[in-house]
Amino acid sequence: MVSQARAWADRRFFVLAAFPAFALVAAVTVVPIVLSIWLSFTHYGPTSQSLNWAGIGNYEAIMSGPNASFAHKAIIDTVVFVGGGIAIETVLGVLFAVVLARPMRGITLFRVLFLLPLMVNVVAATIAWGALLNTSQGWVNYFAHGLGLAMVNWLGSAHTAMATLIFVDSWSGVPLIGIIVMAGIMALPRAPIEAARVDGASTFAVFWHVVLPGVRPVLAFAVMFRVVNLFGQFAEIQLLTNGGPGVATTVMNFFVYEQAFVNGDVAFGAALAVVMVVMMAVPLVVLFHIARREA
Repeated sequence: MVSQARAWADRRFFVLAAFPAFALVAAVTVVPIVLSIWLSFTHYGPTSQSLNWAGIGNYEAIMSGPNASFAHKAIIDTVVFVGGGIAIETVLGVLFAVVLARPMRGITLFRVLFLLPLMVNVVAATIAWGALLNTSQGWVNYFAHGLGLAMVNWLGSAHTAMATLIFVDSWSGVPLIGIIVMAGIMALPRAPIEAARVDGASTFAVFWHVVLPGVRPVLAFAVMFRVVNLFGQFAEIQLLTNGGPGVATTVMNFFVYEQAFVNGDVAFGAALAVVMVVMMAVPLVVLFHIARREA
C-alpha cells in the first residue's frame, strides 16, 4: 500500500514538473494551428477584416480562384523541392554514413569536418552561398570560366534556380542525415554482419540485406526531421531568390507568407497553410509507419 502511494506521488510529481513544458509547447504549436484553421474559414483579407464565417470559400479559391494557378504552381514546386531534397540528402547521407562508420585512421577528423555545415548559422551560410553563386562575381562561375565552361545564372534562371536551391539546402541536410545514420550503423550488433561476411556475402549485399534494414527506423526518423525542415524552409528562399525568378521557386511556405503578410489576405494564406500541413503529414505518416514496422 505504501509503495503504491509512493508510486502515485512520484507520478504526480513528474506530471506537475512536465506540465509547464507541455503548456509552452501547446501555446506555440497547438494554438497557432487551431487559429490558422479557424481563420481559413473566415473572410479576413485585405479588403475586409471581417471574421464572419466563409465556409470552404478560401479552399475553393485555391482550386479555382484568381490565384489558383499560382497556388497549384506552389504545390508542384513544393513537391519538387521537398522530394528532390530528400532524395539527394538520403542517398548521399547514407553513403557518407557508411564511410564514416568504418574504423579508419583519422576518421574522427573527417567526422568533425563533416559536421561543420551544421555549426554554421543558416542566414550566414545562405549569404555566403549567394556570393559564391553570383553570376558575374561568384567563385563558382569564376572557376567554371577558367575551365572553359559557360557562366550560368544559377539563381536568376528559371531552369536552374530550383536545382540550385535544392543543392544549397542539401549542403546542411546531408550531414544531418549522415550523422544520424552513422550513429545507427555504429550501434548495430556486429554478429549478423560478420556472419554474412563469413557466408561469402559481398560488401553491397551486407549493406543492403543486413545494415540497411537495421538502420531503417533511424533513417526514417532522420528523413522525417528533414521533411519538416524542407517544408518550413524560408530563409534560404527569401535570401537567394525571393521566390523567383518569377514564381519559379515560390514553394508553399513562401506563398503563404506572400499571401498572408505581403498581400494581407490572411484567410486565404491560412487556408494555404492548412493545405501545406496536410501535404507534410502524408510523408510523415508513411515514414512513421515504416519506422514502427521495422523497429
